[in-house]
Amino acid sequence: MALRFQSYTGGGPTPKFSLFHVWKTYDVLNSQGPIGRKGLSQILDIGEGSTRTILDKMIREGSVESTKKGAVLTERGRKMFRSSGIFAAPINIDGLTIGPKNCAALVKGMADRIATGYEQRDEAVRSGAMGATTLIVRDGNVLFPDDSNIPDQATFQPLRSLFTLEDGDAIILGTAHSYEAAEKGAVTAALALSDTTQPCWRDGATSLISADTGAEDLKCLALAVHELVGRMPVTMRSRNNYGVRCEDGEIIDDKYTGPVLEEALKRNAVVRRTAPSGVYRGVPVVVVPIIRKKEAVAVFGVVDITKGGMFELISKSRKERAFPR
Repeated sequence: MALRFQSYTGGGPTPKFSLFHVWKTYDVLNSQGPIGRKGLSQILDIGEGSTRTILDKMIREGSVESTKKGAVLTERGRKMFRSSGIFAAPINIDGLTIGPKNCAALVKGMADRIATGYEQRDEAVRSGAMGATTLIVRDGNVLFPDDSNIPDQATFQPLRSLFTLEDGDAIILGTAHSYEAAEKGAVTAALALSDTTQPCWRDGATSLISADTGAEDLKCLALAVHELVGRMPVTMRSRNNYGVRCEDGEIIDDKYTGPVLEEALKRNAVVRRTAPSGVYRGVPVVVVPIIRKKEAVAVFGVVDITKGGMFELISKSRKERAFPR
C-alpha cells in the first residue's frame, strides 16, 4: 500500500512542498525522532512554515505527537510508515545508473503498476534527479519491465543484500550528483505509482471509449459520473477531441478542455492538484486517465467545489478504516 497524502495538498494555495517531503518527514521521525521543527525543516530543505503545515496535519490525524524534545511518531504513525510499502537506502550497483550517487527505493507489491519504466525515469528527472532505472520482481527474478529476457541475477545481488525482495515488488534506482537528489527522485517516482492506473484500466477490449471519441459520445457517461459524485462539476475529453463539462445536472460545454485534463493525458497518470488556470482556477481537481496500450485515450475529472474538503474527507475516512484508533 503506497502512502497517499493528497489531503496534505488538496485545497487552498499551491503548497511549497511535495508528497516526497511528507514521506521524508515520516522517514526522519521514524529514524531520528524526536526532532525539532527547525532541524526537520533543514533536513527536508523546505521552509519552517511548510514543515509546520506537514506536522500539523500529522498531529491532527494522530500520526505525530509534539513533545518538549520535538516531534515524534506515535504508534499509529509508525504503523502507517511501516505499512507504506516504500523503503529507501543508498546503494552501489554497477552498470545500472549514470550518476555518482544512487538511491534504491523498494515499492512493495507495485510491479503491476509499471509499464516500461520510462514513466518513473521522467518523474525522477522532474524532481531533480539525473535519471532512474526501474526493475520488477517476477518468478523470483529481478527483471527489466517490458523485457522478456532474464538478465544475469548476480548484477542485482546488492539489492538482495539491501531488501527482502518478493514477487510483485518494484525497485526504482534514482541517480544524481548528490544522494539527497537521488533519493528525492527515486521516492517521488515511487509515490507516483499510487496514482498509476490499475491493470483493469489497461488494454481493455471495449471500444466504448477511444482516443477519437467525440463529445457527443461522452455526454451520457460524464452525466452518470456527475450524478455519482453528488453533482460536483465533472469534465471529460478524449486524447484527440475536446470533451464536455457538467454542472447542475446538465452539459454546459461540449467543446471543453482544461489544464489538469491535458496534464493527465500527457503523463498517462492520475493527477490531483489545484487548477492553475481556466474556469476552475484555484479549485482542487482530480483527473483519472483511461489507458489502452500504455497510452491515455481519454480522461475524466471531478472538480471539488468544496475547496478540497470533499477529497480530504474521503482521504480521512480511508485512513480511519486502514488505521483504526
